[in-house]
Amino acid sequence: MKNEIFVSPRVSVKAVNKFFKTISSGIGEIHAVEIYQNDGLLMRISPAPYQPTDKREIYSLSKSFTSTAIGFLCDEKKLSEEDYIKDIFPDKLPEKVSENLEKMQIKHILSMNTGHDSCAMSEMVQSGDAARAFLAKEVKFEPGTHFVYNTGATCMLSCVTERITGMKLLDFLTWKLFMPLGISGVRWNSVPDGTNEGGCGIHVSCDDIAKLGLLYLHKGVWNGKRILSEKWVETATHQVSDNSGNGTPDWCAGYGYQFWMNSREGFRGDGAFGQLCIVLPERNMVVAVQAELGDMQAEIDAVMELVYHLYDNDEPEPLILPDYTPAESKQLLSGLEGKYYKLEKNPMGWSGVYFIYDSSEAAVSAVFSNGTDQYTVKAGSGRLIESYINVKNLTPKLLGLMSAEDVETNRLASSYRAEEGKLIINSRVLNTPHKMEITFISEADKLRIHVEGWGKIISSSTELAGTLC
Repeated sequence: MKNEIFVSPRVSVKAVNKFFKTISSGIGEIHAVEIYQNDGLLMRISPAPYQPTDKREIYSLSKSFTSTAIGFLCDEKKLSEEDYIKDIFPDKLPEKVSENLEKMQIKHILSMNTGHDSCAMSEMVQSGDAARAFLAKEVKFEPGTHFVYNTGATCMLSCVTERITGMKLLDFLTWKLFMPLGISGVRWNSVPDGTNEGGCGIHVSCDDIAKLGLLYLHKGVWNGKRILSEKWVETATHQVSDNSGNGTPDWCAGYGYQFWMNSREGFRGDGAFGQLCIVLPERNMVVAVQAELGDMQAEIDAVMELVYHLYDNDEPEPLILPDYTPAESKQLLSGLEGKYYKLEKNPMGWSGVYFIYDSSEAAVSAVFSNGTDQYTVKAGSGRLIESYINVKNLTPKLLGLMSAEDVETNRLASSYRAEEGKLIINSRVLNTPHKMEITFISEADKLRIHVEGWGKIISSSTELAGTLC
């Protein structure tokens, strides 16, 4: 696994080094970053084991893709921003339709101005009918007067797309957006009734994020061909909602149609843990980022500092990237090898596990069973080894907001440490921004498993138990 590096000779390596150092100094990790200007690639970097082609969950940056689907429908006159939601779903309305719900239009849903006082997504994923649950939620304010960031509103746009086209959101965008832009291999998670989540759940690469940004930078034109109207792009990427009370500078500078206005210049789509598609029209520039971090305002500040100093005439210096060093074990065996443990009932559905040591690779494998399938996590000492595992409740979700009905194939890059009676496997989950650590501890004929990572159940950690057979 190697670093992916391209930096134009025009770019200040000092500015790039400062960017990575700033993020690494307590903010988090950058997994991929790309910068385009005047249609030329200035920078494309992914520290190993990450690659700019990795398809991974980008959380709320999904919203900007969903907005684009509505743009296609409006361009084709199959939908209007002025259409009332009650007219699209007359069969799913509550028995008593409130005055505020009567007034809700597509433009209000696009601009997070539905009139709800909180996000509707939790109600939608707990229901077997997402659209009906959205329409049943109390609309406390007159639509257009009250900004609330509402992932459920974007899921409703997914419902709208499906109702009008007869196609899932993913399928419609495959036809209208992904094929023209040369994007493939996309996954989009679904809520329990089968509707694509819309407001989150799409899995695309940093390359794909950059393509969406370039389409909007060029006002709907791709490779000289118009695929989205300039009118839609202009409306979607300019302030529609006043969100001035919404927090830090880049989250209260205005909101368009599923795009944020930047506080300094331009606009963006963004997603939890640092996923960014920043478009800077004045500079004819797009910045795409995949990351795992907590302070996104600090991240945007660092990105803009990089942009401002991109062409500084500095003395040459070597590029220094973050080193996501794998675990290394002085002791290669833990004593668990060759043993099979029957597991007690647990959130992941694992029923058993056993361990293999491969001396030719200095690698350990944990082989899990759920009674139907086996999944192997293979880990190296001092190096990362890729493996794939299908486990329910490890699908990345915003806890308390989303369900984890989908069983997602997780792509892992893993290393390990061992000591007598103890094995620790560290995994970087390449289809998400996150990491996972599994600790196995043998105590007499018992096995204790501590899983720490990210998932619907595993928000921080959970404990499993097993017995030696």
